[in-house]
Amino acid sequence: MAQESGNLEQILLALTSSEPSERADAVENLRYCNDPSAVAALVTAIEDPDKGVRELAAETLIARRSPDAPAYLCQYLSSPDITQRNLASEVLIKLGPLSVDALCDTAHDPDHDVRKFAVDILGAIGDPRALHSILMSLEDQNQNVVCSAAEALGMLGSSEAVEPLLATFETRVFARPQIIDALGQIGDIRALPLLVEAIHSDDHIVVYSAVEAMGNMRSRRVEPYLRELLVRGDEALQEAAIGSLIRVAHSVDHAVLDNLPVAIVQLCLNKAIRSGDKKTKLFAIAELRHWEGPATVSVLLEALNDPDEEVMIAARETLSLQATSASDRIAEALVDAPARLICNLLDTIGSTGNSRFVQDIVSLADHHDETVREKVAFVLGKIGDQTILDYLMALAVDPVGHVRSAALKALGWIGADKAINSLFTALDDPFPDVRQAALGALVLSGGDDAIRRFRLDLNHADPHRQIIAAQALGWIGEASVIEPLIEALRHPEWEVRKSAVESLGRSADVSALQHIKVLLTDEEPQVRKSTIDAIIALGGGDSWKDITCMLEDEDLWVRFHAINGLGSIGNREALEELIPFLTSESDILRVAAAKSLARLHDKRALPFLKETVNDRNPDVVGAVVGAIDRLESL
Repeated sequence: MAQESGNLEQILLALTSSEPSERADAVENLRYCNDPSAVAALVTAIEDPDKGVRELAAETLIARRSPDAPAYLCQYLSSPDITQRNLASEVLIKLGPLSVDALCDTAHDPDHDVRKFAVDILGAIGDPRALHSILMSLEDQNQNVVCSAAEALGMLGSSEAVEPLLATFETRVFARPQIIDALGQIGDIRALPLLVEAIHSDDHIVVYSAVEAMGNMRSRRVEPYLRELLVRGDEALQEAAIGSLIRVAHSVDHAVLDNLPVAIVQLCLNKAIRSGDKKTKLFAIAELRHWEGPATVSVLLEALNDPDEEVMIAARETLSLQATSASDRIAEALVDAPARLICNLLDTIGSTGNSRFVQDIVSLADHHDETVREKVAFVLGKIGDQTILDYLMALAVDPVGHVRSAALKALGWIGADKAINSLFTALDDPFPDVRQAALGALVLSGGDDAIRRFRLDLNHADPHRQIIAAQALGWIGEASVIEPLIEALRHPEWEVRKSAVESLGRSADVSALQHIKVLLTDEEPQVRKSTIDAIIALGGGDSWKDITCMLEDEDLWVRFHAINGLGSIGNREALEELIPFLTSESDILRVAAAKSLARLHDKRALPFLKETVNDRNPDVVGAVVGAIDRLESL
């Protein structure tokens, strides 16, 4: 909101306070002040002696995005205080297009240092509107300004800069490396003759710049010239040439790498993984899929620690392809490695399922880092070796819940009867994810013993365990669970009855239907709702007859559930049962009836729907109109 002039004066006065906190509050208040002088005050605050206040002022300027701010900020490009100058530059860059006009004006400042800073910032912003101004800076009398202009033109990447750069190459010898770099970034093939000439220069910096630029050209036309450099006998130049060929191959055609010296190519790929940008790293890692050997394994192991997750995952996938031949090296790397690297190595091993690593993995089962222990449990489960059950059972009682959960899941994957006591014990764990993991493992394992134990748990002292037992028996889904689930329909706890009827509904055993129908009169509405679902699941299209009685249920939400159920069945014989609910006193039931009638695909409902199109409730009207549109489109 706008600040009154009196308030603004108080804010500006607070900016001169001796207390940083008061100055910071003043900056915050200026964020919402519409007076033009507020922007100038904020810019002045980047001079504040307190770093927090300076940064807050910068953030506020960026957030306000005032078109007046860049002109004020450009004044700081001549500041002898490097902190102020850098902060002003950072804000100008983040303001982006808003800064271009002010910077273009500043690019003609009498001070050559200021001109250089302005051109540098324009390059970082990369707005094409700055092209003309930067091209003029190519003709500057100061060498630093010319070099910055060339670099900025490379960042802009405009093909309009190619001819001026080529001309400047002849007249400004000192700027040739920067001009070559810029031409490479622009990637216009018109620069190729100059680059070819440059690789024969006596100036090594120019030669290497030209080789680098050719790699950025994204054209196979540079290939023969780069290959010529491989016979010069200069090992460093050979590496640079192959590095550029790798980038061309990445951009254009893998065949660029055919018939190159194997050792140097691999060396360059390894260097690219260690020091290239993200795209180059990913390309180099993909190339190493075709290479094997200690050097390849070493660089992939290093890449497992790459800060970029995508690079790390690519390295892990490539290393997993070589896990058999590199097993000893991978096992060695597990010893005394940082936790993050151990986890990545374990993921690599887990993707192979190679039991050769079992002993190396179990040696980490008592590692001090909980993420490592969790990963150990996960990978042991993936390998699935029966010999590691004791280690998993030990991890199943780890002090950390996530570790216990991972161990229990692994036991479920292996399906070991030996662990059944541990799994049932874990059903009482204080952590929900551990209990869920134990239940999942028992369901996966299945078997007569698990079914027997769950049957016993239907009468467990803890009602929660009774509910879990009814759910689990349904998920196991074997024929032998039907009888205990039918018995559970008479359980004194309604939540157990609810779980039992839901499990029977998933069983596809229609013989249970007659037992399920009894629960339509259950005292608990939640059970009656679940019973409707189970009858529909097992009874199919004819089940509508069994649930019409629930349209008169005393509970509103049971009636609502029955109406929706009739719609889901889609049997047109239910039409007459649903139509009366279009005039129900309950808005909720009128909406449900309209939607279910639409799902019956029976146009006989249209006259009744049209009679209620002027309902007092807009939600009902929406449902009715939607139903009419749907039926009329049939």
